[in-house]
Amino acid sequence: MIGWIGMSLAVVAGDGVVKKCAEEKLSEGKTKRLFGGCIRLQLLHNPGVALGALRKRPKLVLVLNSALLGAAVGEFARMQKEEGETAAKTGLALLIGGGVSNLIDRLQRGYVTDYFSINAGERFQKLQKIVFNCSDFCVFAGILLYTFGKKNRS
Repeated sequence: MIGWIGMSLAVVAGDGVVKKCAEEKLSEGKTKRLFGGCIRLQLLHNPGVALGALRKRPKLVLVLNSALLGAAVGEFARMQKEEGETAAKTGLALLIGGGVSNLIDRLQRGYVTDYFSINAGERFQKLQKIVFNCSDFCVFAGILLYTFGKKNRS
C-alpha cells in the first residue's frame, strides 16, 4: 500500500512543481512550441472542469471534485483487502494523485493551472484547443487503468 500512496504523492508533488514553473515562465495568451510544434506550452487558469465546463460554478466544482475524490479513496481503501488487481490499483493511485493536485489548486487559487496542449494535426483540430496539466492526464489514465483492470478481473 505504501507504494501506491507514494505514486499518488509523486503525482501531487511533480505536477505541483510543473504548475509553479508554468506560472513563473509562461504568460497567459502566449504559446511556446516544443518538438516541432507537437507540444504547445500555454498558461490557462481554469475555474471549471474539463473543457471549462461549470466555470461559472466554482463552488459546485469544488464539491464535485471533493466527492469524486472521496469515492476514489474509498474504493482504493476497499481494494487493499484484495490480492492482485494491480492495474486497477495503479489507476486509482494515479486518479487520486491527479485529483488531489487539482483540488489543492482549487482550494489555494480558485482555479486549476493548465499548461500544455497537443498539436494532433488538422484531422483532430478540436483536440488542439484542450489545455491540460499532468494531473489531468493522470486522472484520465487512472480512469482507463481502473476501468480496464476491473473489467479484466470480472
